[in-house]
Amino acid sequence: MNNISSLLDGKVLNIMLHFYRRLKETPLLLGCIIVGLAVTFGLQGFQGLFIGLINLFLLLIWALIIRIMTEDSPEQVKLKNPKLELSIGVILVIYNIIMAIFVHLNGEYIFNNKLHISIYRFLQNSFLFNDLGYMELIKLCVSIINAGLNTIIITLPFLLVFKLMGYKYKEIGFRGGYWELTIVLLGLSLLLGIYEGLYKEIDYKLLVFSYIIRIFINGLPEELFYRGFLLPRLEVILKNSLNALVISSIIFSAVHVPSWVIKYNHSLWHAFLDIFSFGYQSHSLILGYLYLRTRSVIPGILWHASVGILGKIFL
Repeated sequence: MNNISSLLDGKVLNIMLHFYRRLKETPLLLGCIIVGLAVTFGLQGFQGLFIGLINLFLLLIWALIIRIMTEDSPEQVKLKNPKLELSIGVILVIYNIIMAIFVHLNGEYIFNNKLHISIYRFLQNSFLFNDLGYMELIKLCVSIINAGLNTIIITLPFLLVFKLMGYKYKEIGFRGGYWELTIVLLGLSLLLGIYEGLYKEIDYKLLVFSYIIRIFINGLPEELFYRGFLLPRLEVILKNSLNALVISSIIFSAVHVPSWVIKYNHSLWHAFLDIFSFGYQSHSLILGYLYLRTRSVIPGILWHASVGILGKIFL
């Protein structure tokens, strides 16, 4: 009820004014939005620009909801050696790109081996999934292998680096709380997914299981590193949380270039422009803002993993 009443006492207007002031104080963020819309128009024409403007409006709505529901935003985590840790972060970004290239170039071998066959047979004989078709089982096998692979080559090394630096789990973003906010974000994303036709002819057992798997494919590793590690260190060094948010968002988009080029056959030039388009940028900006307001990666992990499975954050 407190959140609803806040809409009636001018709080929304005050937050909007706050956003406007922060935007004026952070030309990099304003430039990111303008360039993102311009690149989207260049790649997709007027239809892309129209969708980009809708997504910009959605970005504002999501930020407004997050701001309203995080009045008790915790303080920034105290870092031990931000410059050294950021240098290590750059090495980890390069490592992430190399691993992405390796996996995509060797995908035919990785996803077509004895392990794949064993997982397929196990799922086929399982009472939970024995009613699924061949292609659904194959996709599920690929997702399980992806989740295991990402856990081994990305998540575990990141956690090891955190521990070697002497950080506790709470200090790397594994904080409890903000469950009400997380439920609201997931619920609204679900409604947007329904509007976009995400739930046509879908097996709900497969839906839940796919969501759990997606947590380990991208929710956990990406939120842990880009929001839990990279963003707070950029924030300290740049002395501006929104500048740090923009830079971390650009890096997040850039790491996906190998996937766009190798998996989706985009030209290198097209993939480079996609870094600045309003696609991945908008997702990364709002997930980063969610972290800045909660100092927890848990809401971001659960929300991030829902994209394309349980719902949508943007069109």
